[in-house]
Amino acid sequence: MKRIFAYFLLILAAFFLQNNVFAASPLILTVPNIMLILVFSFGFIRGSVDGMCIGFVCGLLLDIFFSETLGFSALIYTLLGYGIGLLGRLYFSEFVDMPLLLCLISDLFYHIGIFVFAFAVNGQLDFGAYFTGIIIPELLYTALMTLVLYPLFRKTEALITKWETRRTRSFV
Repeated sequence: MKRIFAYFLLILAAFFLQNNVFAASPLILTVPNIMLILVFSFGFIRGSVDGMCIGFVCGLLLDIFFSETLGFSALIYTLLGYGIGLLGRLYFSEFVDMPLLLCLISDLFYHIGIFVFAFAVNGQLDFGAYFTGIIIPELLYTALMTLVLYPLFRKTEALITKWETRRTRSFV
């Protein structure tokens, strides 16, 4: 229950950071995908179940506030959380090299999914403009934020685990 509460707080913090703090800057035209970094990080660290659950809630939250159709982002984030969770079991590193690469690939798959579900279905097929105008700037900004946030999320996960085990041991 404590882990669920901590995840809920992290999801709200990431949502606020992505959609209020970074979106309010008039100097930057794109926003880093903080929600995806959160989904990716906990999927990579904790596994596919946590990645799917956090991904579903993050995607649903984005769909509720910013999408005309409920479920596109939730589906994409859930699938990414699951996939990254499986990859996290194969390769785990305390360094940010492989997680950074996998986060960028996740962000690319996210945008391809959004393009297919939101744009191509509506007849907007100019992927080149979408790639150069939206995907490339966000990938770069998300990569920069991954370098900062992934180690922070690893420490947060360690604190959550310590908090859970400390309270559990004192209860027994």
